[in-house]
Amino acid sequence: MATATEQQTQIEQGTYTVDVAHSHAGFEVEHAGVSLFRGAFSPIEATLGSHDDGLVLEGGVRVEAISIGDENIRPHLLSPEFFDAERNPEIRFRSTSVDGAADDLRVTGELSMAGISLPVEASGTLRGPAGDKVALHLEAAIDRTRFGMNWQMEMPGGQPALANEVRLVVDLELNRV
Repeated sequence: MATATEQQTQIEQGTYTVDVAHSHAGFEVEHAGVSLFRGAFSPIEATLGSHDDGLVLEGGVRVEAISIGDENIRPHLLSPEFFDAERNPEIRFRSTSVDGAADDLRVTGELSMAGISLPVEASGTLRGPAGDKVALHLEAAIDRTRFGMNWQMEMPGGQPALANEVRLVVDLELNRV
């Protein structure tokens, strides 16, 4: 179960659910060694439970809800070379611990994507409460190849098309129910 944060003493116990209009789940990966390829998922499903023994964060997105700048690439990302959306339609996360202060939060948990579940640690901040609202900002870096996303090609200059490291960024506004 999660460890209590300093901020949790100010967060009323209960369950908080995501406000999809004010939340974002995205990723970015270096492309061709010179730029970033970005994408996002919407809507997001997430809950934050605040209990005597700490905080528990869990949530997910539908892989088909991916939004990218070039829709021609979308079928490739949904294919078995990346997310394998047909066999693995969701990306899920569940925390195993939430530690630290509100302005230096560490969330450890299991990320399940493309049929593989691995431990991931994110860092970020917890803000609030503001009435019945709290907000979480979390970032994590993962190696996409550990999730079986091994597709690669060499660019004309010899550099790889995609870096292996992917940065995940999640901003959640959650309302107490």
